[in-house]
Amino acid sequence: MNSYPNAASMIMEPISHLLDWLIQEQGIYSYMVCVWLSPLLIAWILKGGCWRKPAPPFRIVVMTKDGPPLLPSKLPPPVSRKDDPPTDNDQQSFAA
Repeated sequence: MNSYPNAASMIMEPISHLLDWLIQEQGIYSYMVCVWLSPLLIAWILKGGCWRKPAPPFRIVVMTKDGPPLLPSKLPPPVSRKDDPPTDNDQQSFAA
């Protein structure tokens, strides 16, 4: 247990005297500061305040080029026909 029951009151007594004097002498100025800053505080809270999610960090994407682009594969040579190509001449189509 605490062997000095008045230790806390002995520490707090000068602080309470200081606060009493400060309010008595400078109370009106403290009040005016609070009144003038309250709209800024209210706007900050309505805007999101400390609950707002932080913006995601910017991501830098670096694209490297290993070499020239691949060329398409070569097409096989065209197939040549040994017989005559078809024509619009239908005379020999039904030859008997």
